[in-house]
Amino acid sequence: MTDARRPLHLAIMLGASTALYAGCLACVALLQSDADRALTERQAPAKDAVARIHVGHDRLDAAIGQVADAYARAASRYEALTPTLTDTEASLSDLASRVETISGAARALPARISLPPITRVVRTNSSRPRTSATTGASGG
Repeated sequence: MTDARRPLHLAIMLGASTALYAGCLACVALLQSDADRALTERQAPAKDAVARIHVGHDRLDAAIGQVADAYARAASRYEALTPTLTDTEASLSDLASRVETISGAARALPARISLPPITRVVRTNSSRPRTSATTGASGG
C-alpha cells in the first residue's frame, strides 16, 4: 500500500500567514491608536471651548428664565391695574367735560371787570403797655 503523506507544508503556510496577518492587524491598530490620540490632542481646545459655551448657555438659560418670571409678574400686576386705569380714564373724561364747561363760562365773562378799590389801613400802637407788677426789691 501507499503511504499517505500529510500536507505539512500547508499547515505551516497557514500558520505563517495567520501570524503575518495578526502582525499586520497589530500594526494597523497601533497606527490607528496614534492617529486617534493625535486627533484628541488637536481637538482639546475645541472641547474646552464647547465646555465654556455650555456653561454660558446654562447661565443665559437661567437669566432668560428669571426675566420670563419677572415679565409674568409685571403682566399680572398690569392686569390687576386694568380696572383702576379704566376708572381713572372715566374720571379724566368727566373732568375734561367739566373743564370745558368752566372754560366756556370763563370765555363768556367780559374782558375787563372793574373791581372796587381796596384800601388798607395799618394801625400801630406806639405807647407802652401798662403794667402793675412790683419787683419787691429794696427801695421799691
